[in-house]
Amino acid sequence: MKKIIFILLTVFCFSLNAQYYTMTYVSVASEDIADFEEKEMKYWSEVASNNIKKGKQLSWALLRKYGTAGNNDVNYAFVNQYSSIEDMTNDNSIWGESVEELGYDWNEISTKYAVWEHHIYKVQDFVPGIGKVFILNYGRPENLSGFISENKNLWKPFHQQNITSGATGMTTWGIGTKIYPSGQDMATVMTWDGFANLTDALKVLDFDDYVPPSNSKMRLYDPDGFRLRVIWQELKSVPPPPPKPIN
Repeated sequence: MKKIIFILLTVFCFSLNAQYYTMTYVSVASEDIADFEEKEMKYWSEVASNNIKKGKQLSWALLRKYGTAGNNDVNYAFVNQYSSIEDMTNDNSIWGESVEELGYDWNEISTKYAVWEHHIYKVQDFVPGIGKVFILNYGRPENLSGFISENKNLWKPFHQQNITSGATGMTTWGIGTKIYPSGQDMATVMTWDGFANLTDALKVLDFDDYVPPSNSKMRLYDPDGFRLRVIWQELKSVPPPPPKPIN
């Protein structure tokens, strides 16, 4: 009997060999938004899909920021996942190759935006699941190793239980550590909380009914808490293809 296993993954649901992801924060002028969204979702998602089929990257997503969080004009972000630093640093060449292979005209599919920052993260752990709205939590804990360890050993099973029970509306979770850029004023970690809709995400930010694990030492590891929490809505994602049937 053949067993067919379908694993549905979105932007923050990493396959087991996924190790790195980039966040490219961009600003799109109001008059360019309609053209930007249309071309990115119609053409550039296909370019990313071609990269994934060739094994050059693991996934791609376009996110739109909810509201005006942060002291900048960023309103969109690209997320690209790679299995290695080598694949990630070959980013420019693989996109050009796929554009040519698909027969697209650069002038017709180009979009207008200004890049604000390009961040590189390494995946530390995650709970698989499907999300369409994400809270990205940026932090700079005083004790980074303690922060990571507690997230892996305490918060991961805590979130897993809530995801399974549906208690908080969360559908997926993960943690990554920033590789670049770095500095005294930079966040060093990002955790992500995924949800099916905006309402569930906003409810989690309302702490009235949210009770953390009693044995958490997070106040020691990160006494100031997250520096910034921003909601992002997924417009389009291209996940890895499902695994082949297992005989």
